[in-house]
Amino acid sequence: MNSQQSYSPSSQGWGIAAIIIVLAIVANTVAYRIHKATYLKPDAPAAAAAKH
Repeated sequence: MNSQQSYSPSSQGWGIAAIIIVLAIVANTVAYRIHKATYLKPDAPAAAAAKH
């Protein structure tokens, strides 16, 4: 009886890869929301007042 099983190295690690992709998407979403909430355009009144 031969008990060799086929081994495919490309079939492992997909769970970890999926977790990393989800974390990257979450990090990008959070960074974008922080940017939208805190970004001041250069011609904003607060930026102009601080310049003088």
